[in-house]
Amino acid sequence: MDPVSAPEPRKDPRFRRFRGAAYGVHITLSTLFSLWMIWNVGHSVAAMTPERPPAVTPPLTVRECLDAADGHWKDLEAEREKLVHVLPARKVDQEWMRYRTEWLTRLRKSESECALDSRDPARAELRAVYKQLGKVQDLYTIHAVQYAGEVGGAVDALHAAFDTARRNNNNKLP
Repeated sequence: MDPVSAPEPRKDPRFRRFRGAAYGVHITLSTLFSLWMIWNVGHSVAAMTPERPPAVTPPLTVRECLDAADGHWKDLEAEREKLVHVLPARKVDQEWMRYRTEWLTRLRKSESECALDSRDPARAELRAVYKQLGKVQDLYTIHAVQYAGEVGGAVDALHAAFDTARRNNNNKLP
């Protein structure tokens, strides 16, 4: 084995302070960066998730609350269909996040008007409806992000190919 390329079995003690300083700088910068990322993610999530308003008295009837939940569901479904069929696919996630915040604000208002924390058995069923509605909205959010990120480019390219083919062959069609 070549003695020039052999690694030094021990670290040179003359550079111990420099190694310590380099480790300290690395740990400090890594910690600051991690804290900055955690703060930004927390701030972003807080901005996208509206607070729950206080409960309203007297609460709406169960029928009114079910009608409100059904309205929220129909609105959510209509927006999902619009995002998939109308907007450019790559922008679906950005538009969905804007819509999601507005929709959650309306949902939170309905929840506060419906006394979902009540022990009334009819309110327990209502609470299950609102919980499921929130779960579906979460899944739609995941879908919008995946659609925009993974499928969006291909869908937009397909639409562009259709447009080009139609434009170029428009005069040739019988």
